[in-house]
Amino acid sequence: MSSDDIKTNQIRNTMEKLGYMGLVPFLFGLLLSLTDSQIFTLSGEELFITYSVLILSFLSGILWSNGIDNFESQSSYKALVLSNVIVLAAWLAVLLGEQKEFLTILILIIGYIAVWRAERSMKEENQREGPEGYFDMRTRLTSSVVLMHCIVVLT
Repeated sequence: MSSDDIKTNQIRNTMEKLGYMGLVPFLFGLLLSLTDSQIFTLSGEELFITYSVLILSFLSGILWSNGIDNFESQSSYKALVLSNVIVLAAWLAVLLGEQKEFLTILILIIGYIAVWRAERSMKEENQREGPEGYFDMRTRLTSSVVLMHCIVVLT
């Protein structure tokens, strides 16, 4: 195995570990929500929503970067605009917070699905695979996050 293959495997492993470890704060917030518990005077819902906004903003930054990296593509303009719209919607979700929990969670769910679909569209249009397994991982992570949002809103 060449040193390039070793580095690629290390990066892929790091990507996967960080991706799946990113679910832990969601699970923690969900657990607090299900048990009606608090930490640092924050409810599970508050913890869950604020972390969700943080991650959704991070993903929007990735979408922005994809738009810049693929500026010649038709979807670049849409990706740039969508990334900003999603961040503004996430900010609105923070402002709404627990007072309008259903609407807040709905905004976040729509944001996650929109980022995932935009990434998929850019991947298909530009015929770029990215790191092996990345999009499958993103699909699993997005599905898990959306499911947890549904559970939080139903509790």
